[in-house]
Formats: sequence, C-alpha cells, structure tokens
Amino acid sequence: MDQLQIKDLEIFAYHGLFPSEKELGQKFVVSAILSYDMTKAATELDLTASVHYGELCQQWTTWFQETTEDLIETVAYKIVERTFETYSLVQEIELELKKPWAPVHLPLDTCSVTIHRRKQRAFIALGSNMGDKQANLEQAIDKLRAQGIHILKESSVLATEPWGGVEQDSFVNQVIEVETWLPAPVLLETLLAIESEMGRVREVHWGPRLIDLDLLFVENQVIYTDELILPHPYIAERLFVLEPLVEIAPHFIHPILKQPIRHLVDQLEQGNA
Repeated sequence: MDQLQIKDLEIFAYHGLFPSEKELGQKFVVSAILSYDMTKAATELDLTASVHYGELCQQWTTWFQETTEDLIETVAYKIVERTFETYSLVQEIELELKKPWAPVHLPLDTCSVTIHRRKQRAFIALGSNMGDKQANLEQAIDKLRAQGIHILKESSVLATEPWGGVEQDSFVNQVIEVETWLPAPVLLETLLAIESEMGRVREVHWGPRLIDLDLLFVENQVIYTDELILPHPYIAERLFVLEPLVEIAPHFIHPILKQPIRHLVDQLEQGNA
C-alpha cells in the first residue's frame, strides 16, 4: 500500500514519570509511516483523498502539548488513536516516539517506543432476550461507535429460539461487520466492557442475557488462548449466528473450516432437516 512518511518531527512537551520532566519539559521526536491508497489523490488531484502532512504535523504538536502523561507508550498510543479517528482513509500506522533527553545517566543516544496498528475487519454477533430486546441491540451498536469502531454492515434482526438447553424467553439476534484498528484481544475486552456497562450479569451458562456480544471473526486470524478463541468455536453449530451472517457476508471463508458461510448454513440446515 502507498505510504506517507514523516521523519523526526521535534516537539517540546511535558511528559514523563518524574516531576522534573513535567515541570521543565523536554524534546520528543516523532517519526511515522501512514499507509493509504493515494491513487485518487494522485490522478484526480482530490485533496480529500490525501493527508495534508503539514496539518498533520501541527495536529500532532497540539495533541502532544495539550496533556501530560507518565509514559511515552501512552503518548504514542493516543497519537495513533487520534490519527485514525481524524483520517478515516488511513489504513495502517507505524509510529516511533523518541525521547532523546531521557533521564538515563549513562551513554545513550535516545530511548524510543514504536506502535504499529492497522485497520482490520471483524464480525460481531449480538443477542438479547431481556427487556426491550431491539433497543438493547441498538444501544450496544451505539456504544461500539462511541469506542471508535466503524460499523460497515448490519444484518436484519432475527427472532430465534434459545440455544443451549436453558428454559428462557426467545432471543433477537443480529450480526454486524465492523472496521477497527484495535487488536483482537483488545476488541474482545471492549465488547465485554460494553456488556458490563449495559448491565449484563453472567449467572447461568447460556442463560438469559440483557446483551450478548460475541466476537466471531477478525479477518482470517486464528487465535487460541485462555481469554480468546478465534474463530468463535460454535459458529458452524448455530443457525442464529449463520443466518444473519450469511445475509451480510455469504462468501466470507471460515479460516479453519475453509468453507464460505453460505455452505456452512446449507450443511447445518440439511443436518437439522
């Protein structure tokens, strides 16, 4: 992908763990590579399809100087976050933040951190069977947007019977496709935080729930940890996930089963017939 590179922008700011760093300030040096498609800007002179690097450098300087942080990791992360928020066309950012005046009493050129993030697409299943079910789905989607997660597609909302053998009210279910620069584990934490904020209480496994947000896929990533399994392990067994998913992504290929979603729907429906 095309790249815009900015190298060694010097900014004087007041970040650091020690009180003297916040009082006296020091120099920071920023370098970054921003990746986005420059075709339209180059061929049609469309400024909306480009990043004005002069304005960007001024924005970084303003953002650097409007707060004080203890860690340069925090500063770098927030700069990446605000750059993605401000420039929707940017797909990937690699940013290095140097601290040449770091309080290290040894021969040292500079200390630096590098943060590398890229936008990726993910699918999230939503479900609710308590209270105003439709409103619960809408509120969850609004909260995702408030976290900077861009909603690309929304399936229809389907009424479905409970799954898992627990007696309870029927569900409404939906699947959305999103774009986010958050890594998969952080995206999962965001979903769990939204569930908690909306009042979900986990008392019965597969039991009633005010809101349920399941991370189904993050592109073709395969992850197996104690905290996160991707793809979601029950996708191929759940029509209430596959039916809304096939509506918005029939040709998406399951990265483990190596089959498109439409085939998984057909197989499950035939098995249940």
